This record gives sequence, structure tokens and C-alpha cells, in this order.
Amino acid sequence: MGEFTKDLPDFSRVDGSGFGGARFVVLGVGNPIMGDDGIGLEIFSRLQAMIDSRPAWTTALAGGELKFVEGGTGGMELVPVVQESEHLLILDSVAGGAGRRAGDAVHLSGDHVPRLLSMKMSPHQVGLLDILTSARLTGREPAVLEVAGVVGEDVDLRLGLTAAAAGGIPRAVEMAAEILDRWLV
Repeated sequence: MGEFTKDLPDFSRVDGSGFGGARFVVLGVGNPIMGDDGIGLEIFSRLQAMIDSRPAWTTALAGGELKFVEGGTGGMELVPVVQESEHLLILDSVAGGAGRRAGDAVHLSGDHVPRLLSMKMSPHQVGLLDILTSARLTGREPAVLEVAGVVGEDVDLRLGLTAAAAGGIPRAVEMAAEILDRWLV
């Protein structure tokens, strides 16, 4: 092969050791140049901005019990994050349907999460479902899995969220904060 050949990573040996783990993990995912696919990262950013006003979060972060992970459009490299989390909160855009309309803030937990992720809204969601499945197959998955997000309206090449999606962000941030507060009591 030529000088541009690069070995592909061997994900069969992913063990989570590179992540370092935390009991409580907030994982923000999405692509900010694909319109409403950036919802999860917007929620993530606003949630991080609340850290100083939440003493339990600050204490958990300082003690290594809580981590905020910006996953972007990451794929299988996020498997260790999932494997090493006891409680995992995913922040993401959510597909419409089942009575959900663009701009609706959504909270799902447990077995509802894989069903939600199987309704593809954006390309990285297939990756999230694969990541969760990989963690389950290795026997190392979070005991608690929750999603806070907003139903997107338009996932297309453009910067910024639609007005509908932006309107749901404050409520989704509240939901995510309530989840963290409940976990860290």
C-alpha cells in the first residue's frame, strides 16, 4: 500500500480504559452544521453553563463522579464512554412521530431509548444505537440510561437551529438539569 495507508482501529478490543470512567456521564451528540442535528450540543452547552449554580454538580465533577462528554458525531470511539457509565444522560435531537412535533422537548429512559434511536433522525443516531448495542453485548452498559432532547424540524446542511427546535431547548435543558439533580442527591 502507499504512504497514505492508515490502519483502521480495532474496536473488538475496546475496553473503556482510555475514558477513565465516571459514575454519572452527560453525553452531548450532534452536528452543528446540519441544522437541528445540533440540538444535543446546544443543550449540552447550556447545561454546562449551569455548573457553577449547582453545588452538587460541582462537587461530583471535582470528585470525578460526573463527566460532561461532547461526543459530537462520534461513532464507536464512544463505546468506552457508555461502558464505563453507571448513569448515562444522552442529549440529542429526537425524531418526530408518535405524537411528537418539531420543538417538543422529550425525556425518555430505559428500554424506550433504543426504540427512539431506531427512528433515525440523523446519521449519528445509527451510531448511537450501535454503541448501545455494543455495550450491551459486552455486558458493560449503564444501569440507568436517559435521553433529553428536542424534536427537530430540519436536518440539512446549514448552521443554526430552526425556530421550532430553538423554542424547545429551554425545556430540554430543564429536563436534563432535573435528571442530574435527581441522580446527584
